Amino acid sequence: MPQTGHFILHSNVMPKVTAGRYELRTEQTGLPFEVEPESTHIQVAAPRYTMPTDQILSSFPPANAEGAFGDRLPQIVLKRRSLPWERNPAGAVNPSETPWLALVVVAEGEATLSTATPVRDCVTAGTALLEPDDKDVEQGLYLAVTETVVKKIFPCQDDLPLLAHVREVDVTDTELANGDDDGWLAVVLANRLPVFDQAGNKPVRYMACLVNLEGQLAALPPPLPPVTSFEFALAQDWSVLATVSAASSPDARVMGNVALGNVVLPSGGPGPSASRPAVLAAPLAGSAAATGAKLGAALDGGAAMAQPGIGKQWSSTTQKVAAVALDPDAKRLVRDTMAQGFRLPIELYALEQVLRFPVLAHWSFTTSEGATFETLMQDLDVGLLGTVPERAPDAPAARAQPEVVQTGHIGLDHRTRRGDQARAWYRGPCVPFPTPRDSTAKDEPLALAHSADQLRRVIPDGREDLSVAAAFEIGRLLALSQLSVVSALLRFRAEQFGAGRVREILAELLPFALPELHELRDERFDIGRFVARQVLPVLAKNSDRMVGPQRPVADPGRPLRVDADLDRLVAAGLGLDLAALRERADAVGVLPALQQARVPLAVQPGEAQNEKLLLPALRAALQGELQRTLGVAAPPREVVAPRGTRAARAAPVSDALDALIDSAPADEEEDQP
Repeated sequence: MPQTGHFILHSNVMPKVTAGRYELRTEQTGLPFEVEPESTHIQVAAPRYTMPTDQILSSFPPANAEGAFGDRLPQIVLKRRSLPWERNPAGAVNPSETPWLALVVVAEGEATLSTATPVRDCVTAGTALLEPDDKDVEQGLYLAVTETVVKKIFPCQDDLPLLAHVREVDVTDTELANGDDDGWLAVVLANRLPVFDQAGNKPVRYMACLVNLEGQLAALPPPLPPVTSFEFALAQDWSVLATVSAASSPDARVMGNVALGNVVLPSGGPGPSASRPAVLAAPLAGSAAATGAKLGAALDGGAAMAQPGIGKQWSSTTQKVAAVALDPDAKRLVRDTMAQGFRLPIELYALEQVLRFPVLAHWSFTTSEGATFETLMQDLDVGLLGTVPERAPDAPAARAQPEVVQTGHIGLDHRTRRGDQARAWYRGPCVPFPTPRDSTAKDEPLALAHSADQLRRVIPDGREDLSVAAAFEIGRLLALSQLSVVSALLRFRAEQFGAGRVREILAELLPFALPELHELRDERFDIGRFVARQVLPVLAKNSDRMVGPQRPVADPGRPLRVDADLDRLVAAGLGLDLAALRERADAVGVLPALQQARVPLAVQPGEAQNEKLLLPALRAALQGELQRTLGVAAPPREVVAPRGTRAARAAPVSDALDALIDSAPADEEEDQP
């Protein structure tokens, strides 16, 4: 178990066997006789074409989110730790350290997400899968991608083990446990940063797809040698493809395999080959060669297909997703709406091979800001406090000198919550001389503040001093940036709310007053122990009123009335000769006489029936069955007596035992000479 505030990373958690059908053969040897072997067919189940929702704990970026996501790799967190390795992507039975899942991030126009399709059509034609009949659903989704896009944005086979790992976390140390029970999580990372379109200065919609790579490892791009620099055009080709006219061909928007005159596509994309028509090698009419278009921020990658630009598409799609989330069938509609913009039929006009990968889960998001780690570092103001910023040529004249006073305060421009421009004083933690405390007494604690606004001060010159308020807010944000602090606050809030609720309930029920919280400041107060010592005695004294009357363990029923000799009744019921039994008991004792007595259970073969014992037994059985039937058909009813007289009830109906007792003979003298 990791310590609080820490987690442990594991490269993988390999299962003992992969998913599929197996035959378990059992043989037993070493016995004096032969035993036939036992064959049992078992199936190890695992997702293949769709991911159950209970296995997805979280994803980043969030679905339908907007923001600056260019500094973190997208990821999806799965509940079962061994899930990425439960199938062998090479089509073998033995487990492999190469995961069969990959998280692929595509932008609009780069790939197509299909609608519900039979699973046999969700893989590239000619792909050999291990046990094709092993399917968890009948219909699924697939991602249609051209070979050019696969070579650019898909991970290579050597990268797959590095993009999946297992995290061992402390469930009680995170505020987003999401129902996980043991703290072991499988994480699948993407290999592509969802960056902002710097060339076009516009947001970009992306879709993250968790795809199945079974049988298609050969289609992944080969590993590239390490590079020391990154060229944006190698990952995003909108600026280059935007120069193609809509009247030429739609292939050029998706493919990178045609000659476009003086427009040079990024290196690494396939060029014209002998398998493609020779006319494609000539400059296209209306292309950059004919129009003289230039690359730059004014070009729109969506204009090549005469449709709205990407910046206009994602804003309406986000609103549509929020609208369909209110529908009863929101689970299907939300995912279908997020797929809008990724339904371009690439397979209909692409001249190169289009590959299909089954999609187990998908969600879309938008990178609407260009803030990355590089841009943040470039825009960072490294000047010390009090440094006068450089003024732009067209900016109005600023103050010649910073407004600094002897106490260490500096005057800064301040925008209030209402949007008003004002000047305020700010001072950092370092001061030129000691400052007095707000409290006069040394041991008296300072007043506790609950928000930064409580620490805003107005000094004699009429301005606000925001030094302490800013320190409070900075400290609060630093504390909230630690997940362990947030988790502890949530647990404290839940525990105190529950304790307060129990206290209010007890205050209304108990006849005495509960101690105040300030009286327990120096003591540890256990509410459970207090309830056990105070409430339980009260319940014991008033058990009938607060708990309820006790019920008997069992109902004894009505007593049996026996008017005849009990021994004679029992002997008659069991078919015993009482006179012979007593004579034998005088000689050997009662217990040996009962053990040696023969009870006529049935007529043995060749034995004559005892009419004296058989007829009474049959008569008693018939009478008892008749009485039981009559009792069910016509149950006895109570006799209502007139008012003012004692109520009388009807005599109870005789059962089989009553009939047996009534048929017993009267008492006789049984003295033997």
